[in-house]
Amino acid sequence: MHEAAFLNDPVVVHAAAAAVGIILITGALGKLRDVELFRYAVENYGLLDGRLAAVFARGFPVFELLAGLALIPDATRPFGVVLALVVLAVATGGVVLALLRGAGRIECGCGNGNQRISWSLVGRNVGLAAITTLAAADELPRSLGPVDYISVAGAILALLVVYAAANQLLANQPLLKELQS
Repeated sequence: MHEAAFLNDPVVVHAAAAAVGIILITGALGKLRDVELFRYAVENYGLLDGRLAAVFARGFPVFELLAGLALIPDATRPFGVVLALVVLAVATGGVVLALLRGAGRIECGCGNGNQRISWSLVGRNVGLAAITTLAAADELPRSLGPVDYISVAGAILALLVVYAAANQLLANQPLLKELQS
């Protein structure tokens, strides 16, 4: 199969959309579960003052949740892709600005706990953005069969496992650096 055809295969498109949707939904729910903790993380970035940080902490997870939910159905996927890319750009931009200001020892506020901001986190988010763009691809016109649905489920599971592994590595990164010293 030609590379471009593979990237436009409905299995790839559906798996990418669902995996990123699940990641955004779970991240948003984590933030919404403890808005005050997320507000504290936002304030630590030093990019927004107290009132703006509070407004951001209440609004950002809502947009993240909407992006995740919109990615899953075919009808709302184009909107979901755009909103997901905006959410990822805002989050990644905040991390980059904080890192450039030398604030590398703060928690990211990603909603999954115990991760400090780092250039590796930026890389993870760029990877998520790349997977999100796969969800925007024009699907090849073919119907899905039972094996395709199993393939979609397997691909979603594989992407979520890779994401979880990346998050675990990011959470352990400070400890690993201490052990190397």
